[in-house]
Amino acid sequence: MRFWPAPARTVASARPETPRDLSHQIDEGFIVALSAVRLSVKNGVIMRTVRDGAPWNEAEAIDLARRAIEALIAELDETATRLSHDSDAAAPTERASRTARSKRELARIRQGRDEVARLNARSRTLRGVAERLRGAHDDEAVVRDLALRARDDTLSELMQARLIPRAERVPLSDEEHREAIAGVKADLQTLLDERTGY
Repeated sequence: MRFWPAPARTVASARPETPRDLSHQIDEGFIVALSAVRLSVKNGVIMRTVRDGAPWNEAEAIDLARRAIEALIAELDETATRLSHDSDAAAPTERASRTARSKRELARIRQGRDEVARLNARSRTLRGVAERLRGAHDDEAVVRDLALRARDDTLSELMQARLIPRAERVPLSDEEHREAIAGVKADLQTLLDERTGY
């Protein structure tokens, strides 16, 4: 007869651990970041062209690219800092790790450690991407290339828009318009939740 519980065995992880190649993740993140910057510049150029009727100006497009890079760096740094704080909060305490005995407690400790590792990996990746963006920000050739590619994207999009036959506008009441916007916002939030895990 046993008067104390037997120590619970550690249950193997349900999913196999995959090696995390930080440099590869940073490379992919940097490619995505540059695409986001180019899209931001393209939108800025379209707004200036269509709304303001302004002609193409390479210097202004380069300035748009620099500002977009700066904004993205700030956002990545802020998110990386938040993830570091989240990682600290998710970390199991040393006391909880020492005293865990049941399978449930051990599973909770293991999940906490997995979450800490995941958050730390994301934070390191975001910091690495931000560092690469700082290098891009200071590289004249990269910034000019972003501006020129955004110009080409803008021209392509404007030409396609002119070639698409326009349908009759469907009149919407104010309530229908609000419902449509709310639906778009809900869809965007769902996509954001799926993408970020929050």
